[in-house]
Amino acid sequence: MKQLLVHGFAMAAVLAVIAASTPTPASDDGDTYRDVGRQVLIPNCPTIHCFRVLVPAVLEHLPGPSRPKWRAYAVMAVAVGAVALGRFCLLLGISLPGAVGAAWISALGAGSLYALYDSYTSDPLMYMIGPVIGVAVAERRIGRAALAAGVGVFAKEFAAAPLWIFAGEATLERRRDDARRLSIAAGIVTLVWLAIQLSLRVLLHYRHSETASANVLHGAYLAMWFGSVGRMGIVYLFVTFGALYLLFVAGLVRDRRSRMLTLAALPAIAAFVYVQQPERALWNFHFIVIPIAVQVLETLPGWAMAAFVVSFGVVNLRFGAQLPFRLAAQAGLALSILLAGAAIVMSRRTRDRV
Repeated sequence: MKQLLVHGFAMAAVLAVIAASTPTPASDDGDTYRDVGRQVLIPNCPTIHCFRVLVPAVLEHLPGPSRPKWRAYAVMAVAVGAVALGRFCLLLGISLPGAVGAAWISALGAGSLYALYDSYTSDPLMYMIGPVIGVAVAERRIGRAALAAGVGVFAKEFAAAPLWIFAGEATLERRRDDARRLSIAAGIVTLVWLAIQLSLRVLLHYRHSETASANVLHGAYLAMWFGSVGRMGIVYLFVTFGALYLLFVAGLVRDRRSRMLTLAALPAIAAFVYVQQPERALWNFHFIVIPIAVQVLETLPGWAMAAFVVSFGVVNLRFGAQLPFRLAAQAGLALSILLAGAAIVMSRRTRDRV
């Protein structure tokens, strides 16, 4: 854990440099979040962002200009989430080099770096909460997991999803006591979220009228997004995890528990991809994808695993942080895919020897 913390400080420094280098988005939800932060409760608010009060209510009451505060929050949340993911990997039995690699992959992922670019969002907190809940569940501290999720739903509804996923996995694995405790915790957190939604709708007349996500009968955000980006949407969905997709599939083949965890996550993945920006919604589940992928990646020598992390991160400097590194990103994508293929081959050979 000490080594992970040292890497965590290094990740925070690297992320801070990237955040300082990212361009300012042409448009974002900054005005809305600044208003929410200053007023907290806005009667008759027509946007979904008004339901997500936690992060703006904290940040906008801190001293200093708004945008640097939000980018600093994104840096810290992503770095803490990366360290938590490394800890989660250790608890799953992954080696220390594999856990360190997983932490860096998390920090340099497409969703994480995009959160540095477009920081007016609750996404960085969600990227932290997923691994934090994973650690608590792995340590059988269900109350701590429920507390993290219960606080998190004041920022975004995804915070309840990890509890349901781990409850589903425990059910599929026939761990009845774990399934019962996790289901109760997930149910309580979901009721908290519903109470927030109903209270704000009834008492302050909040609504989702300006959000495509609310149009669930006509494709919700997914239909609007594909209508906007067209066939490039497939590219965006691919680069969300890039070469990790190959490692993830190989990990599913070799490990039954990984298959159960993924199966338990599928309903939540489908729901969030449908109602939110798809590539950002997918990255919410990095705390599932990365540990499964790293089980295969850790069969590589240390230098090769480091090369994968660097090449993976270079890709996401372009597609996540929106930095103008097109040729470097293309080379990084090719190298990361090549290294992923080598890891899959080595993993299969290792299994054949066993």
